[in-house]
Amino acid sequence: MMKRDMKLKNPMPKLNKSIALDATILAAIIAGLIGVAITGGYTQFVIGLVAITTVLCVGLNVLYGLTGLVSLGQVGFFAIGAYGSAILTLAGLNFWLALIASTVIAGLAGCVLALSAVRMAGPFLAMVTIAFAFIVEHGAIEWRALTGGQNGLMGFPMPELFGYMFSERDLVMLCVVLAGVALLAFRRLAISGWGMAMTSMRDAEIAASSLGYNAFAVKATGFAIAAAMAGLAGALFAPLMMFIAPSNFPLSQSILYLFAVILGGAGTVLGPLVGASVSVLLPEMLADFAEYRLLIFGGLLIVVLLIAPRGIVGVIERFIPLTKRGVTATPAAEIEAGLKDYAKSDGLVVENLSIAFGGVKAVNAVSFTAKPGDVTSIIGPNGAGKTTLLNIISGFYKPTEGVVRIGDQDIAGKPTDFAARNGIARTYQATRLFENMSVIDNVIAGLPVGRFGKPFSAIASDANRNHAAGLLAFCGYGGDIDARAGDLPHVDRRLVEIARSLATKP
Repeated sequence: MMKRDMKLKNPMPKLNKSIALDATILAAIIAGLIGVAITGGYTQFVIGLVAITTVLCVGLNVLYGLTGLVSLGQVGFFAIGAYGSAILTLAGLNFWLALIASTVIAGLAGCVLALSAVRMAGPFLAMVTIAFAFIVEHGAIEWRALTGGQNGLMGFPMPELFGYMFSERDLVMLCVVLAGVALLAFRRLAISGWGMAMTSMRDAEIAASSLGYNAFAVKATGFAIAAAMAGLAGALFAPLMMFIAPSNFPLSQSILYLFAVILGGAGTVLGPLVGASVSVLLPEMLADFAEYRLLIFGGLLIVVLLIAPRGIVGVIERFIPLTKRGVTATPAAEIEAGLKDYAKSDGLVVENLSIAFGGVKAVNAVSFTAKPGDVTSIIGPNGAGKTTLLNIISGFYKPTEGVVRIGDQDIAGKPTDFAARNGIARTYQATRLFENMSVIDNVIAGLPVGRFGKPFSAIASDANRNHAAGLLAFCGYGGDIDARAGDLPHVDRRLVEIARSLATKP
């Protein structure tokens, strides 16, 4: 009985998530290095493939897991990195410079593709990336003078550092270390303002834009990071294989990379490592059924999506007790004083605002002034144009004529994010929360007003959490601030949305 009582009084200790993740990644790096040190031959080569695939999947996790964009062309960037490293080193360039150059070239290619791709969504985006992968593959086949065509390239020099020539074991160890660094970098990026912007854009693009985040900049950044990481993986792949040809980069490989991210857990820190391990090791264990590889992967993916839509890591995380960070909510008086400290003392001025849709004038010569600290109401029956007027003011519609002025700035016809950065905030008839984020993170997302901040600096600092908690209390929210926003009842969703809008100090 005493033992049972002691167990009841001493439950499993809760873990700090950040410390636990860093420790797990460090342990994975050490385990990988030990594995390389005590093995050799093909096993060592397979560990290198797992590490390289992890690097690529970390980039894809930024694009798909954080930003919510599907790319089926990552093998194209992988090929660019591999051929870039191979060609440059064969031309006599130092491996380390070739590694950097290949990463940059792939990243630039991602930026160029993003110019058109990120303006699309769903199947159209996927088709653009597939077309890109086809272009790269057939370009490698046809550009024989540079790529060797179907015969490929071989005989790449191994890396050299301070006169020491790397062996294959050393190269695999380098891949393991870089994979660990990539995982650590992803963890820091995910909790930064950049990660917050990407996650916001994934969950509710319209709401994210109305908080000041530029949709194109956020999506293009995700594309560039994913492309650069794929290029880095390719640059490591070439010397490890010692031979590359177009047959190394089939389109089906892109599907397997996406499979690895989803299987491991899209958006999770350790998901790329787990997914890469499964996608590389499973074919090795099923070597006798190689021709059925894609069939097995497809069936496994269906099972995972049905049973564990958050992937393997997402399921495991649900059963790990984590500590909740405490907050000291900013007092209501301080919140109110901050909201009254308006930067634009003239308020909002609307003059002769009109918009027509074909022959229908939805808004006709509307003028009013909304003074700071006052409540200004727009009243009218259904179909009178109230929501259309609000959409013009907040940047969703471009008016036919008229002025929307805050201070000396005319924001009429400017994008939504521009209007938000100049003092316009709004809620919606149907609430638009970032459903996969916590309640307090929803409010924190509004604090930067579209500014990304430093790439690896946590945005949920104690000061920001305290201020966000104060805004929630000021608006009347009394629930769990760490609850998932998508699980809230309607009244709480509305209060959180109001608090998020006030976070921008509109």
